[in-house]
Amino acid sequence: MLGTGRIAANAFVPAVKAATGADLVAVLSRDKDRGAEFARQHGIPKSYDDPDALLQDADVDGVIVATPDAMHEAQVIAAVRAGKHILCEKPMTATLAGCERMAEVVRGSGVTFAMGYNNRFNTGLQHIKALLDTGDIGPVRYARALLTAAIQDPGDWRAHSDQARYWAMSAVGTHVLDCWRWFFGEPASVGGASAGPKHQGANDEITTMVLNYPGRMMAEFTVAAIFQTTSRLEIYGENGSIIGTDVFGANPSGPITCNGREIAYTPQNPFVLEIEDFVEAVRDQRPPCTTLDDGLVNVRIMETARDGVIQLPIG
Repeated sequence: MLGTGRIAANAFVPAVKAATGADLVAVLSRDKDRGAEFARQHGIPKSYDDPDALLQDADVDGVIVATPDAMHEAQVIAAVRAGKHILCEKPMTATLAGCERMAEVVRGSGVTFAMGYNNRFNTGLQHIKALLDTGDIGPVRYARALLTAAIQDPGDWRAHSDQARYWAMSAVGTHVLDCWRWFFGEPASVGGASAGPKHQGANDEITTMVLNYPGRMMAEFTVAAIFQTTSRLEIYGENGSIIGTDVFGANPSGPITCNGREIAYTPQNPFVLEIEDFVEAVRDQRPPCTTLDDGLVNVRIMETARDGVIQLPIG
């Protein structure tokens, strides 16, 4: 495990412990004492403050990169060169240029690289994907979603441009973007707007993104990092609609309806299923469910939208 933040402690550590075929043997922190305390709290045998030393550990077969976005590039490249398999948290890194440098090293290396888009393993969203694939609501014409993050602290690393290029988009927006790509394919064009109405920092507090599929449909979403509310997903087709409430995240258990009929599903921790898919991909030498290309395309869309965005800090 590279990183000792909230996502490491609250999501990945319990997921690895619950997953079949994986053991958490070491953790990396820039702060030696923090790393040692994290390891003690979570029963991890080893802690490191030197990434090279961790990557030279023969007990380590793969790494989970759960550090700030801007650190991913150097850590992933170092892991590839050390022959370690990689599960990289989203987004792939802070810039498209950084993603492309990572991809150049990963490709042809023989190392398995998986992107951390855990909503692909969300059983509620998998049910929605199945309903779309079977045409239960006919051709889809419009979709929208609202997803917010509980992290409202302007001291959070995602709010600072030296560690991340996005705040709301890094925390949750990249997940919705991946979901729309999974459901509907690649858009022909994107646009949107960002605002910083509360802290007026360098990174987005609220972002709306619109994905255009000409002649077919339009999909949009709004994400925010400065308030918490019920998440919602709405998909409208020619023959009906699918509505989901609180179906994103680590504990997705909200109701889903299709044409007014509630859809029964068994919620599962998507992080556990993500870890198991990564382990199986390494073992079976197959592509993981979410790939290097998913990471690249996601950041390319984010960067394209950002470059065309009018920034709106509100006084």
